[in-house]
Amino acid sequence: MTKTNEDLLLDPDGIPILTDLVADDATPNADAESRKPGSNDVSVEELARLLLNSNAFKKQLDVIAAELTRSVRQQLELALRPTLEEAITVAFDDSNAASCEAVRKQLEADLPELLARAVQE
Repeated sequence: MTKTNEDLLLDPDGIPILTDLVADDATPNADAESRKPGSNDVSVEELARLLLNSNAFKKQLDVIAAELTRSVRQQLELALRPTLEEAITVAFDDSNAASCEAVRKQLEADLPELLARAVQE
C-alpha cells in the first residue's frame, strides 16, 4: 500500500482505502442539514408567492393553460359536432324549398357580372 501526499492510503490500483469508521448515529454536517426539507424558515405562503412571481413558473403556467384550452376546445368540438350537424341538416331540410329559391335568385342576380369578369380575365 502506498501513501499520497495527502496521507490517504491507496490500494495497489490507486483506489483510496477508508480507515475512519463512521457511526450510524453520527451527526450529519451542516450542508446536509440545510438541505433537509422543512429546515428553512420559508412559509408555504412565501413559497407560493415566490413561485407565482417567477418568470419560469409563469411561462410553465402559460404552457399548461394553452394546452388545457386547446384540449377543452377539441373535446367540445367533438361532443357538439354531431348535434350541430343534425341541427344544420334539420334546418335545411325544413327550409329546403326556400333555401334553394334564395340561392337560385342570388345566382341569377350575380351570374351576369361573374361571367363578364371571367371573360375579361
